[in-house]
Amino acid sequence: MIEMDYFMELNSIEAEIKSRKARKVLLQFPEGLQSSAVKISKALKLATGAEIVISADPCWGGCDLAENAALKLGADLLVHFGHSPWPKKPKVPTLFIEVRSDIEVREVVLRAIGFLSAKKIGIATTVQHIHKLNEIKTLLEEKGFEILVGKPSGRAKYVGQILGCDLSSVKKINVDQFLFVGGGTFHPLGIALATGKRVIAADPFSGKVTDMSEETKRVLMQRYAQIAKAKNAERFGVVIGLKFGQINLKFARQIKEKIESEGREAYLIACEEINPERFYGLEDIEALVITACPRIVIEDGPRFKIPVITPMELDILLGVRKWEGIIGEETFGYKELSRL
Repeated sequence: MIEMDYFMELNSIEAEIKSRKARKVLLQFPEGLQSSAVKISKALKLATGAEIVISADPCWGGCDLAENAALKLGADLLVHFGHSPWPKKPKVPTLFIEVRSDIEVREVVLRAIGFLSAKKIGIATTVQHIHKLNEIKTLLEEKGFEILVGKPSGRAKYVGQILGCDLSSVKKINVDQFLFVGGGTFHPLGIALATGKRVIAADPFSGKVTDMSEETKRVLMQRYAQIAKAKNAERFGVVIGLKFGQINLKFARQIKEKIESEGREAYLIACEEINPERFYGLEDIEALVITACPRIVIEDGPRFKIPVITPMELDILLGVRKWEGIIGEETFGYKELSRL
């Protein structure tokens, strides 16, 4: 077993390599786990004798599987660390290793209680802390709260688990507030946008507790501004993400047709890494509609020189949907990705 801030069992990986008689194995890690890559590579090499290759490309989730890299390298097995399995079947034999965080959550949850102003609370987390969910539930119930945990109906695997593009577990329960336990602000922001409820984020890594209300307002103002900037655009780029779990050409075509039916121009644009630098040369494009991960729009959108909007925001721009309906959608209208 490899132990750091996270713990992972390597026996299942060794057994899989041996059972498949794999001679070349590609390891893929999210950024937070790359510090373990050399230790794991060395351990697997000694245990199996296989050639181990470490992917140094960024990885943002189970949707960002290094399938193409594995095919190019002729890997017999791809081992993806840190995320639960993706519903789509890869072209390369793949082993998903769900890495769990060993950090304690009790202290930060107790601190978060002071931020909870209601008794009926929904709780959610990511796969790294999913094994702590019962502890969190019990701790809050002992303090007199009624706790509900939702069952997902999309890509998420566990009760109470959320992904950036699957917030079904929080949308299924009727509560007054939510408590999210985990790192960062993207996931609790997604809960706030998907439910319209007050969300408290408890980060066990930093020990910080945050009321997401102000951040939610800030992002909504930012999104409104992006829609307003794109209002007069005549030439749109409809961006297709080429990552394993983000490709949706059919949906992109539908968006293109919708734009063209309004008398504007639309062009399909495909790329692996969607960032501002990719579009510097496409000077004729005046606005982008992103059909890939919602994180690109919400977190990276302000870095683009031109407006970057979601499919649902396009509907608002075209007058098909009202701005008031934006709250309550799964991260600004990415339900369509569930059809991938």
